[in-house]
Amino acid sequence: MPNIELLRLGSEREFKKLFELYSPRILNTAFYLLGNRQDVEDVTQEVFKSVVVGVASFKAESSIQTWMYRITLNKCNEFLRTKNRKKRKGIMIGIVDSQPLITEETPELVHILKEAEWLLWKQIHALPEKQRLAMTLFAMDDLSYQEIAAAMNISVSAIESLLFRARTQLKKYKPYES
Repeated sequence: MPNIELLRLGSEREFKKLFELYSPRILNTAFYLLGNRQDVEDVTQEVFKSVVVGVASFKAESSIQTWMYRITLNKCNEFLRTKNRKKRKGIMIGIVDSQPLITEETPELVHILKEAEWLLWKQIHALPEKQRLAMTLFAMDDLSYQEIAAAMNISVSAIESLLFRARTQLKKYKPYES
């Protein structure tokens, strides 16, 4: 665990430790929110720039991990708002281009798994913003309700409600029915 005081003093070694510890989770969270590798790398870089600049004013009222998740969510939301303002058309297909979670010998099974992964990702992205964020942090990053509440700056009961509504919406989805 990186030392906050050394981070505040600008210790390069502590920032390297912080980056090695948290960059995989930040990348993962950003990927599930944005879906495009290039965008994810850009946002992750912005997150760590914000950490470097903001660590001096970090009040340690929450864990550094929670603080970094909050920065990540804010940077992803900023990115999406900017992207929507520019009214770029197109669909994000980052998961389709990535390796499937399970690799198997048969190409048919690999194709089926990739399609199912894509359909789930598509449905999660169709959820309202707060439900999508809560579901991503819970299901993809394996955060507790308390950690999600701290990262999103809302109550645990609000997280429970958001996750319940998200699960209800996802259960309604029938991808192969017309």
